[in-house]
Amino acid sequence: MKNIKYIVPVSIGLGILALIILVVIAATRNLSGLESVLLQIILLAIGSSISFFIGQKSAREAASEIIKPHARSAFRRLISLYNGLSRAAKAIESSQSSKSDEDYQVLLARLREIVAHQLITADNALEDWNDIVPEDVKELKQKLQSDNTTEERQ
Repeated sequence: MKNIKYIVPVSIGLGILALIILVVIAATRNLSGLESVLLQIILLAIGSSISFFIGQKSAREAASEIIKPHARSAFRRLISLYNGLSRAAKAIESSQSSKSDEDYQVLLARLREIVAHQLITADNALEDWNDIVPEDVKELKQKLQSDNTTEERQ
């Protein structure tokens, strides 16, 4: 699939080459019926392949533009989930260091495990969203990183 980007320029080059050959041959002598048909078929095939690949690229871009507005609202919900889980994890961490009761410690460990699992799920969802709205994901990651840096300084 990575070599598809070379097909369009190669097809255009072949089309131009076939057109030049057609013009040169037609200028030097009359084409037979078979030669005319063959050159027209070649030009048709090259033109069709160019149209197919350009149409495919255009369809992908259009689909992406259609999905983005709907994805942004769902992405905002993910941000809210992520922020809530982050606050809960920080609260658990801060309360665990101040208490020594064994049952309380076990409860906090369980809660920490649940929140950690939810954060992993949110991280995975964030990576999924990276395919659809990469600019927003990059912005969120930078914001989360700056928030973490700010809290570590305090």
